[in-house]
Order: sequence, then C-alpha cells, then structure tokens
Amino acid sequence: MLAPSCRICVACKQPVEPAQSRRSQAHAATGELEKPLPRPEPARFSWQIFLSVLAGWLLAAAITQRLLGPANSQWVLGGLVALSSAWVVYDAREKGVAKPLRWGLGSLLLWIVVFPWYLARRRKPQAPCPFVEAEVSPLGRALLFALMVFFLLSIVIMIFKGPPR
Repeated sequence: MLAPSCRICVACKQPVEPAQSRRSQAHAATGELEKPLPRPEPARFSWQIFLSVLAGWLLAAAITQRLLGPANSQWVLGGLVALSSAWVVYDAREKGVAKPLRWGLGSLLLWIVVFPWYLARRRKPQAPCPFVEAEVSPLGRALLFALMVFFLLSIVIMIFKGPPR
C-alpha cells in the first residue's frame, strides 16, 4: 500500500493518483475487502466403495488361500496392501491431495478403512478431509508412532522367521 503523499510508485515507476490511494485506504479501513470463498464440502466416507473394496478383498483372499495356502496367501495380500499404499502416496501427489504421506501411512496401517476413503476422496482433490488431514495433537503423534513401531517390528519378525514350512 502506498502512502497518500506518494506520486510515483516505487516498484513500477508509474504515476499514482492520490485519489486512488485514498479510495483504497478507505475500503481497507471500512473492512470492505473481498469476501472469502465458501469452503468446499468435506470429503465423506463412501459406504458403497467400502463394501466394494471389502468384497474384492474377501474374493482375493479366498482365491489366494485356495491356490497358495494360508501362509503364502498372507504374503500376497500383504504385498497388495503395501503396493496399494504406495500407489495412494503417488496418486495423492499427482492429484494435489493434501497430506499424501498421511494417506499412504493410514492406508498401510488401516487399509480396509483408509484405502476406500482415499478412493472416495480422490474424486474431489480440493475437498478437505479433517479426519486424515487435520493437525495432530502430541498424544495422537505418540500413538501413531507406537503403532508404526509395532508394525515395523512385526514385519521384521515375519521376515526373519520366514514362511512356515
């Protein structure tokens, strides 16, 4: 904002009309600024997508268990979760969805809930999702950290133990 006594703009070196400067100061003083844009409706959980993903998961689990056995089917289904979670991070970055790492971690840790929610969320990349994208309290961060440590320990134990024979 330029002072009313300025006659030449310091940035563009163009002459400035004092009346223009006073008018914009009057608008700023009375609070007649632009109205904020309405916030978009938050992204909602889709039960239809959830039930479709659940049905697909149960079908994949039944097929892999019949073909590969219980132990090997767990490896295949775990790989499916890991790959789909990596895709969530990649796709969220491509679409401009807020907090793509949170979406990916949530999908990795609680796949059956977060993955269908992300599929519903990706339809409207500008719609907020307070459950996943809101600021986290220190207690929430500590709980998430503990959950991640237990998850990583279970993966390490599973790798060293190997599949049962």
